[in-house]
Amino acid sequence: MVNAAKLLGLSEMEAIAKNATFAALAGYVPPSNEEKAVMTLGKVVTDTEGIFELYIPSERPQDAKVISCAKVSRMTGEVRVEVFLQPL
Repeated sequence: MVNAAKLLGLSEMEAIAKNATFAALAGYVPPSNEEKAVMTLGKVVTDTEGIFELYIPSERPQDAKVISCAKVSRMTGEVRVEVFLQPL
């Protein structure tokens, strides 16, 4: 059984995801200024990880443009970032 007292909290995982996402986005074509103005960060915490999805919302949720998804292990702080933009 996992010891809940040792798991990373939302704010700790968000900081890890932010730094990793910023670094990962450096190799991709950035969104336009208009897109940047409306970008949103979706956050989900499960028993094992925090999921941080950077996206541009749309009128219909299924039409949102996902920029990146970072997953942070609550136990180790290990982060994986997937970017959905064109490489430079």
